[in-house]
Amino acid sequence: MNKSIFLIAIGFLIVASGCQQKFKKSEDGSEYKVITNSKGTVAVPGNFLELSVVVKYKDSTLFSSIENGSPNFVPFDTTMLPVFFRTVHEGDSLVIREMTDSIMKSGQGLPWMEKGNYIVQQIKVVKVITTKEQADSISKTYEPVVRANNYKKGIENIEKDLVKEANQLKIDDQLIKDYLAKNNITATKTKWGTYVSITTPGTGPKITQNDVAVINYTGKTFKDSTFDSNTDKNFNHVEPLYVDMGVFRVIPGWIDGLQNMQKGSKGKLIIPSTLGYGTTGRMPKIGPNENLVFDVEVTDVISQEAYQQKMDEQNAMMQMLQQQMQQQQQQQPNK
Repeated sequence: MNKSIFLIAIGFLIVASGCQQKFKKSEDGSEYKVITNSKGTVAVPGNFLELSVVVKYKDSTLFSSIENGSPNFVPFDTTMLPVFFRTVHEGDSLVIREMTDSIMKSGQGLPWMEKGNYIVQQIKVVKVITTKEQADSISKTYEPVVRANNYKKGIENIEKDLVKEANQLKIDDQLIKDYLAKNNITATKTKWGTYVSITTPGTGPKITQNDVAVINYTGKTFKDSTFDSNTDKNFNHVEPLYVDMGVFRVIPGWIDGLQNMQKGSKGKLIIPSTLGYGTTGRMPKIGPNENLVFDVEVTDVISQEAYQQKMDEQNAMMQMLQQQMQQQQQQQPNK
């Protein structure tokens, strides 16, 4: 798909005036039409483009920056744009369509594609922005909406999976009940099916999707085999784990269980395989459909802003260290 692939990621909203315009054929075989707003500000190298996008196949929307809650912000780089779209005005629109036949022939086809159809990319230049700093500032205003939308989609996907895995979840639940009885553990079951046993209550409000929980943990199987820990030196990463509750970067059972804890809480998360590593497991230490137990301590609960600041400081420190190492290597005499 050549440079047209780039446009899938940066996308659009079509204006009605372009609907009657005929498609032209580009050198790579894709078809396009450009609806130009000649009165709009012209982009020059160094500018950034605020773009909205819709990518469709038949009646299905594959991607929409509108639904996602944020436009895309990209540098105006003519080397990344098709030759027919290298003079860009604020308000311009572009439509590119490519037949699934050619996509499939090139080896980039996907299982759901059928011959004789089109992938249609619809792009609109919402705004020409002068500097990267201005683009970053505008982009940040959309972050809360994007985060909320992504969280909602993540929750929906997990709950759909739980419906599909209802039989396994039922098996997991009985195994967990047996484990709790055998080990004389009192625990509360969550909506999704994680069991939470609090041994030391915390203080303050319970953790929410807007928080970042700072965690010490040790993970075990029901066979009491420890597979990971950030407090045991044998696992070579003795440092707190930061869990952004609004981003699904940990297994669902953690998101499920931690919402029942507070700053200072200590306890156990007993997680069914359906909210853990599922049918594949995480070999060799975690087998397929294996339930897990995490000893957890919530050492702190911080805001997303505080977390981002910490990450920025760490990244700046890493960059500085890398620069220092490069300078030292350059200063060493050749042998």
